[in-house]
Amino acid sequence: MARKTDSERLQELEEKMEKMKAKKQQVESRIKQKERKERTKRLIEIGAIFEHHFEITSKEEAEKIAWGLKKVVTNRKEDLLKLSIEELKNQKERELQKK
Repeated sequence: MARKTDSERLQELEEKMEKMKAKKQQVESRIKQKERKERTKRLIEIGAIFEHHFEITSKEEAEKIAWGLKKVVTNRKEDLLKLSIEELKNQKERELQKK
């Protein structure tokens, strides 16, 4: 069995590197695809929540509502996130009963 020359070993290493690069790209591609799917799912779920609560029927309505709520949400976001959904529902019910 003959020993491999340095150039043959170098060639083998370069081939292995190419295969590893291809595998790395495949893994990165799967990760990015998974992240895109998760983001799409999240956007659909969030959109459905807003469509339900605000009875939004068009993109234009959604944009108007978003601009209208932006200041309120920006000012109160931290406070709202501290409360549970049940606490927020109860708070809303108490406000409606006062009217």
